[in-house]
Amino acid sequence: MYVQLLVIFLSLIAAWYYSQGLTPWNRDHRRKQYVIFVCILLILQSGLRHVAVGPDTYAYMLSFENAGTTRWSDIWQNFYDVYILNTGKDAGYPLLEKIFYTICPEYRVYLFVIAIFFFWTFGRFIYFNTIKISDVLISLCLYQVLFYSFFSITGIRQTIATAFTLLGYEYIQKRRILPFFILILIASFVHKSVLIFLPFYFLARFPKSKLLLIGSIVALPIIFPLARQFATLLANLSASEAYMAYAQSEYETSGAQIFFVFMLLMALSSIIKYKYILTYKYIDTRPILCAFALALIFTPLTWVDPSLMRVVQYYSIFSLLLLPIIINVYSKNQSFILVMCILLLCIVLIRRNADYAFFWEEMNLGANYL
Repeated sequence: MYVQLLVIFLSLIAAWYYSQGLTPWNRDHRRKQYVIFVCILLILQSGLRHVAVGPDTYAYMLSFENAGTTRWSDIWQNFYDVYILNTGKDAGYPLLEKIFYTICPEYRVYLFVIAIFFFWTFGRFIYFNTIKISDVLISLCLYQVLFYSFFSITGIRQTIATAFTLLGYEYIQKRRILPFFILILIASFVHKSVLIFLPFYFLARFPKSKLLLIGSIVALPIIFPLARQFATLLANLSASEAYMAYAQSEYETSGAQIFFVFMLLMALSSIIKYKYILTYKYIDTRPILCAFALALIFTPLTWVDPSLMRVVQYYSIFSLLLLPIIINVYSKNQSFILVMCILLLCIVLIRRNADYAFFWEEMNLGANYL
């Protein structure tokens, strides 16, 4: 928690610094510098973590070391086993580990490279779809609340896959289907759940994005009772034992309920101010609204098991772009709303009280390893 709050505090100071002396000619350059600064903070936050931070970091270290000592013939055989014999999963990731281990067998360096790759794509995603420095600040704070616990400290495979979708979004905007398809195909060898992002190429330009938002809200009473069956269907389609375990779990969903309320409020706010959001300055907001509508449709899965956020996040990450837009179109006193929003997000972080330690500190492994 304290490191997350420190990142937000440093970002606040940097936002003030880069906002000094803004002119129409240097505005974009200053915002770009601020995005770079924020991404460096996030890279350090992720790369310097102890292996006991997050439920999977230590397991990924064991996987990295195991892949490094695995014979190349077994790495290639794994492709045949996964994609022909349908045993195992995502053969591209052990290959990635093996290649990296051959070049540099240091897991800490590996963590940094993954963090640099993800936050480079994340920075582009934020920079090209925001207008002001304050927009970037809000996106950062929301990231710490919604996505830090996964992209920064947990799921390396899906973090890599999500980075490819963020790059792919640029090709969606440019309407270039071939490079988009190639990126998603490559990512699917690392985590095949990324294939759920493929339809977005066609849905991103849905002309009635307001209708899609309304439809997603109307569909919720139908989807919620069928959420477990929906999760089981996705697990069967992905042939994932992990997703099947999530689909069949009995889990406390209070966190998922809060997330759902947040998503629903965002959707309702977007519908009310739809005309203003659709014509918002220099940002193409239609794909953002469509992505958010899809995220809302998948949100009931998190009530089955919060781990199914892994499916939702390919689309819910667009909330990082939508929230600053909503704040801007609603608020006349934007400074007050900005401060209140940041305070609210910080309160959520304090209540959550997530453990963190740097790699040079002492920290016990989580209960899932015991």
